Amino acid sequence: MPPTFATCVDDLFMEPANHLLRHYTRNVREQGEGLTDERFVRCGVLRALEGDESGRAFLQSLADQPETQTLAKSTWFDAFKSARRLRLVAELATSSYHHFERQLQDRDWLQAFPELEETPVWAVDGHQIKHASHALKDSKGAHVPSGMIYGMCLHHGLVRAMSRYYGDGARPHEWSIFKQNWRSWLAQDQRKGMPIFVVDPAYIDNQFWAFEKIQKQAMIITREKDNMKPTVYAQEAFDQDDPVNLGVLADELAGYSNAVLRRIRYRDPATGKDFVFITTCMHLRPGLIALLYFMRWKIEKTYDVFKNKFKVRKAWGTGKTSATMQAHFVALLHNLLTLLLARLEKTGLSQNALIERAKKRRDQIPENKHVPSHAMIRHAFPLSAQFIRAARNIIRFKIPWELAYPIFKQRLFSYL
Repeated sequence: MPPTFATCVDDLFMEPANHLLRHYTRNVREQGEGLTDERFVRCGVLRALEGDESGRAFLQSLADQPETQTLAKSTWFDAFKSARRLRLVAELATSSYHHFERQLQDRDWLQAFPELEETPVWAVDGHQIKHASHALKDSKGAHVPSGMIYGMCLHHGLVRAMSRYYGDGARPHEWSIFKQNWRSWLAQDQRKGMPIFVVDPAYIDNQFWAFEKIQKQAMIITREKDNMKPTVYAQEAFDQDDPVNLGVLADELAGYSNAVLRRIRYRDPATGKDFVFITTCMHLRPGLIALLYFMRWKIEKTYDVFKNKFKVRKAWGTGKTSATMQAHFVALLHNLLTLLLARLEKTGLSQNALIERAKKRRDQIPENKHVPSHAMIRHAFPLSAQFIRAARNIIRFKIPWELAYPIFKQRLFSYL
């Protein structure tokens, strides 16, 4: 929907989700529960955006707005226990992700690497927040944080929730929950290539990943643990004149206790720090393997956005249904803001303040220590706090696009 001067940013912001929701063809209850699905989705996204310290505070902020229908506390909290609502939100999360991916196809972080064009590349990690007020305790009487596994697409920076792994007294290992859920989660990916998971060493299971590669199901990039004792079988030749390979010391084939993996030794030109990466990706340039692992940090920066910029620091309710809906809403908010930023970029705006700060840091590094591949990544910046605050205020006060655009321009250009 192209914006007009009279269009409220609130409507423009939510339109992609509302458009998909209107095409949701299952048995959708419009009025019977006192809370339409469209309003539930809107309120779920706003709950994540507003950063209120509690559900009651959020409901009061809605009630205090003029000409806004009051939302009953019981109606709101009961909605987060509804299996039907969860199915709706989960389906909306999937369909919106595919819609946003198409909208952002000309904003690919990895556009400079055509060998990855048809390859899904996911940074996956767990994220923990504080337990809900009435959450169950574990066998020792201690509360357990609410933990969710998310994946970030390293093509577009879009985020999807995978599965809950911590909460309500349970502490299963993140890796075991990932193994139970990754296939069904990945089945929704529309790229045709064999997917690559970029993960921290907690996801190391050499035999598992070697088997998945043989079965042409998935590949892994991670760092070698200090206690792993490989046997190097062969040194592979690589193009040392390729700027992408700057920093690569060796490309090896190494044996571990139960698998043979590719092993890449790398020294960061900027810091001199040594890294050892292990992977089942045999076809990519060794420097690109290193770059993709360093891009894994993008999901950690996104978790910082969730916690410190969205201020989503506590579970909204108890139980897996509530936790999963909360995760979908937080991811949907992140993706809607990413899409809004992309729309602003098409008008000539950008996160100039953030880009200039990154440029100043880069300029402080001597020229001979620059990493060329890092400069090849496009748009790979987290959402800035100033952009998020501007969006929050503009949406809260239903400011029309005509007045909102100059605010975005000013807030994106420089820091207050």
